[in-house]
Amino acid sequence: MAQFIHLLDQRNAASIRRGGIKIARFTRRPIKGVFVQALTEDFQFTHQWMRELGRRRGPSLIAARLRIDDDEMVYIGKFNQDHLRCKAAEAIGIARSHTDSMGLEVVIPRAIRPKEIASIYRPPKVVGWRYYPAARGRRPCGCPYCQRGEPFSRPLRERYDAADA
Repeated sequence: MAQFIHLLDQRNAASIRRGGIKIARFTRRPIKGVFVQALTEDFQFTHQWMRELGRRRGPSLIAARLRIDDDEMVYIGKFNQDHLRCKAAEAIGIARSHTDSMGLEVVIPRAIRPKEIASIYRPPKVVGWRYYPAARGRRPCGCPYCQRGEPFSRPLRERYDAADA
């Protein structure tokens, strides 16, 4: 059985234990399904989406460990890029051997049943990137387009506007 991690809001834990994980009704992504991360030996790779999702949803994120049949078809690829359709076991192998694994995601194109949820837990530490995987050492763009709706972006936008003047 292939194992994956799905990040969710702590407030939804009880309903997910009872009813499973549903596919989001409204999404702008071309592939619809449950977004998960392959469970590997590398803790930072497995929980890389914690920081990015935590920026928007707050500190109450927890993780659900899922067990999916090895032969089930899933999609794997980088965020906002084309995804490859393969079996769940192959997706785990791709995630382990991928040279640039930050930003890699797996999409299960169906809802997750409650019996497929092995455990729900709070990861011990927030890891991952901030803004995007290659952002380390770079200053974020302060333009109004890039910072629209971002939390805590006012000082960044003000510095950007002051530099333009």
